[in-house]
Amino acid sequence: MVVLKNQKMEDQNLLKRLSIIKLLYKTGLEQSKQSESISFFSILAFHDSIEMFLKLACEYKQIKSEKLSFIQFWDSLPHLTLKESMRNLNSRRVNLKHRGLIPAKIEIESSRVNTTDFFEQNTKTTFEIEFSEISLLELIKFEKVKLILTNSQKNLNEKDYENSFKKSVEAFEELLSEYKQNKVNKFTKNLFDFPSKIRINSSSRYWSNTEQVDKRLDEVVKKINEKFDHFERTLEVVSFGFNFRKYSKFKMLSPAFYITSEGNYYFHEYNDKIKFNEEDCEFGIDFVLECCLKLQEFDYENPNLETY
Repeated sequence: MVVLKNQKMEDQNLLKRLSIIKLLYKTGLEQSKQSESISFFSILAFHDSIEMFLKLACEYKQIKSEKLSFIQFWDSLPHLTLKESMRNLNSRRVNLKHRGLIPAKIEIESSRVNTTDFFEQNTKTTFEIEFSEISLLELIKFEKVKLILTNSQKNLNEKDYENSFKKSVEAFEELLSEYKQNKVNKFTKNLFDFPSKIRINSSSRYWSNTEQVDKRLDEVVKKINEKFDHFERTLEVVSFGFNFRKYSKFKMLSPAFYITSEGNYYFHEYNDKIKFNEEDCEFGIDFVLECCLKLQEFDYENPNLETY
């Protein structure tokens, strides 16, 4: 946990607001890497993230900022760097938003580099914390998921990539479980509970040549259940509003596992197991974080749950 020396603003509140700024910045990063036809939207996200940073900096240092224009913040906060680069970013934003002028690809790339440099150079001097130390996990309200992802990030920092990704897999499963557990009606029916597995009684007396029939039935039911498992998870991902293409990559990277009756995760070990790297682990953490924020957009519970 990062502890800030300046106590004019509560540490937890400040960290959360810095996390929101970093989330907006990362949204701009993703947009800037998309096709040229839509990557220009990143200019708006970059500008908004920096403007939020400037306003928060003034509040943190108890400087009035209500009447300041974007570039005037550098007069009130003279320690800030990259004034001219930010002037150019502001001009691109004005041209895009108010004049409909689409920036060139090289301008988008320049904006991405300059915005990154701005945060890396000015966060420490303004808030006494490195930009890289600001964790987006502060935005997660699901406490168990947040704890698991924090451990995943710790593994990543220690270059323990395999355990880092496994922790992301655990966090994703716990997220779905935690979100669904308080959304049942009086019949303990949850709308997010999709088709269950089919079971047959192998000792059925209604068949002649029971052993042979049961063997074939077992094979058929096994295949049907495999399809149900895939169908159920696909419905969950789509109904929760997750990005299915990102989920497909997450699923492709995820090692097979099962959950014990005590709730522990056991991952199968294979000789040809995936060799995880830093990029894989960052993707895993970011994907679960994105799913958390998506579910937090609209959460609810049955207010009469305890009375049933």
